[in-house]
Amino acid sequence: MNRALLALALSGCVTTAGVVKRDDRVGLPLLAGTAAADLVVTSVAASQIEDYSLGASLATALAVTALDVAIGCLIGACAALRP
Repeated sequence: MNRALLALALSGCVTTAGVVKRDDRVGLPLLAGTAAADLVVTSVAASQIEDYSLGASLATALAVTALDVAIGCLIGACAALRP
């Protein structure tokens, strides 16, 4: 369970892309790929927590990914979505 919680804490793919490419624009394919990777990593990590069903794992993954995308957009990772 400790490894699952550590993986949940470290799965900030969109935020990391925004920090790494701060001066450059984060492209739409990179943004979509990081969001998908964040969703997959988080759902796999959440499924390792005891007594979590498939629905709970997916709900946790969606919540963590939404939070990561929101933070990433605040630091500029979602610039590709602006016209």
